[in-house]
Amino acid sequence: MTIGEQFKRLRKERRLTLKEAAGDIVSVSSLSKFENGTSQLAADRFFLLLDRLNLDWDAFTPSRSDAPLPFLHRYLVAAQHADVQALAGILRQLPLANTNQRLLLHLTLHNHAPERFSVLARERKQAWSLLTHTTEWSLLLRLIALQLTGIIAMKDLEGLVKAFANQVQTPNTPQDHLNLANRAFLTASLRYIAAGQLDNAQETLGLIRQATVGDMGVEFQIACTKRLLMIYTPDKRIAVRGWQELAQLKALLNEVAAPDWTASWLPALEALAEAKRCGKEA
Repeated sequence: MTIGEQFKRLRKERRLTLKEAAGDIVSVSSLSKFENGTSQLAADRFFLLLDRLNLDWDAFTPSRSDAPLPFLHRYLVAAQHADVQALAGILRQLPLANTNQRLLLHLTLHNHAPERFSVLARERKQAWSLLTHTTEWSLLLRLIALQLTGIIAMKDLEGLVKAFANQVQTPNTPQDHLNLANRAFLTASLRYIAAGQLDNAQETLGLIRQATVGDMGVEFQIACTKRLLMIYTPDKRIAVRGWQELAQLKALLNEVAAPDWTASWLPALEALAEAKRCGKEA
């Protein structure tokens, strides 16, 4: 039985129509062809469908099989939980020939644990060259771009932001593509604020957009970043209002957000706010 046939069986067990299962992730036609074995789905779309149906990859893997899970599945799970040990384990198992996958892991490990994992200048250059010489980015390249946003030289940050924006400029860009781009734009905005480039930060925030289904985590991060910009403005009245509204947002986050939901961005944002309060250079 193919993966598509297994998906069809599980969908029917849940009494879902093709349209209900597909949602805004893929077209009904694409899902039908996948189930019937006449075409394949991109890995990122397939995993979004699994999330939509509350399914796990294990449902498609024979219990006695020792075959490893696909790389992107293992990476996304480990990265989502900031599991440095799991990420390092994936890296150790990868053949040296898998250069782009290894590059993604090097960048991710450095971003999560810079005191333990360094990124060489040639690796940053390799990532930047890979992105600028590829017209249409795969999920792997979008993930590399997201990780590179946090460590690329400031002189190249604007170019990376524009390149990512070009990848999601079409009106029918899927939400999962937008989510990665939005996270990159938010990371870039924080870096611009830290560098005192408030106009660039504001312009980059303006690139963020949502499709039919918004990402609440991104919405909170946008709101907090906008308040941080208010805190950094020379107008004291606006700055005071920024502090007040940021405190309100953080209180709301404490009520609704899981710890790992904000771990990738809130500490950095709070550090920038505190640096401004103390009158230090951010």
